[in-house]
Amino acid sequence: MLLGIAGQAVLGNILASLQIALAKPVRIGDSVEFEGHWAYVESIFYTFMRLRTWDERRIIVPVKYFVSRPFENWSVKDARLMKTVRLWLDHAADAEVLRETFETLAKDLDGVIEPESLACFVTDHNEHGQEITCYVMTPDPSTGWEVEMRLREQLLAFIRANHPDWWPRERVIGGRHVPDSD
Repeated sequence: MLLGIAGQAVLGNILASLQIALAKPVRIGDSVEFEGHWAYVESIFYTFMRLRTWDERRIIVPVKYFVSRPFENWSVKDARLMKTVRLWLDHAADAEVLRETFETLAKDLDGVIEPESLACFVTDHNEHGQEITCYVMTPDPSTGWEVEMRLREQLLAFIRANHPDWWPRERVIGGRHVPDSD
């Protein structure tokens, strides 16, 4: 009975490997996002897969588990990737000024492709401020990560140097007193 139970798990993984071999939802070398990890498929065995993360960690995943969970394959046909830079700013922040700055910075940055697809919009707001999201197309996930980080740093530096009043802050409106938390 124990052999039957143990064999069931092994057989399930072997059948899942066969599913990958026939359907080809993922191949060795593909860039995937799996359970919050961005990784490359390093190898596929009969019972497990080895994923290599961007920081060189190895994630070992049973094949049956991998195929039963949602994942994003970022290199199925095209490795291009739209990256987003989200900033939460005060309602006083001028979206048009930030949009123009983003477009100038992005066009001068290596790794940005399709500059005609650059976009920057106010995508949300609440009592604390507004969310401004900038979109940029990159050739692959690795370059995309770097472009996203550089653009965020450059936009934050621009705001820090030119518009420090854009940082979210609390206000007293209509003369209402907000008691100290002491």
